[in-house]
Amino acid sequence: MTVNKKIEPFEYIGGRDFTSKVIKIMNLERYNQLTEVLGVNKGTISTWHTRNMTPFELAVRIHLSEGVSLKWLLLDEGEPFPEQNAQDHVSKKNEAKTLFDIDCFSIDDGKLVGKGTLAFDKALLDELGVINVMAIKDGTTTFLINKESHQAVSGTYLVDMDGLLSLNDIQRLPGKKLAISFNGSNLTVEEDEVRVVGRVVLMIEKR
Repeated sequence: MTVNKKIEPFEYIGGRDFTSKVIKIMNLERYNQLTEVLGVNKGTISTWHTRNMTPFELAVRIHLSEGVSLKWLLLDEGEPFPEQNAQDHVSKKNEAKTLFDIDCFSIDDGKLVGKGTLAFDKALLDELGVINVMAIKDGTTTFLINKESHQAVSGTYLVDMDGLLSLNDIQRLPGKKLAISFNGSNLTVEEDEVRVVGRVVLMIEKR
């Protein structure tokens, strides 16, 4: 067997360069939030920083969960969310547009059910300031979700509570508490009782 190509080792980024990227892509504010979101202790993170280590398993986990490019995360190459599903389109008015295919789902008994893809004008996504998005269909309404937003402040969010997903209006309260709307009534919970999957940035109602 003839070996035609030798695969050389890459120069991976590590330490704070790596964790800074994770904080940015996960929309976090502080390093200690990594312990909550990723389930790693402060001592482990400190070891990464002091020894300039690259946590490869963590990189793969973030890639599989959030769709982040491994080349961007580990090598600092390209974009965090490469637009592999973008396509050029010319409208009836001869206007050139770039359409972006977005994964679409419905929520059935707290679980995501695939509904194919929806084509969105990239100019609209740029105007909204979002890159990593998904769509949720609920009856005649389609919700566009920014998957980079993982901290509830005020608005409508896709949340995970006890392993079940739902769309809820949330208002942040003092003391790391959240007021969550359920069918017109509000429930106050601790911040760590709810995992924010993303924030609704656009709601489209079909008439």
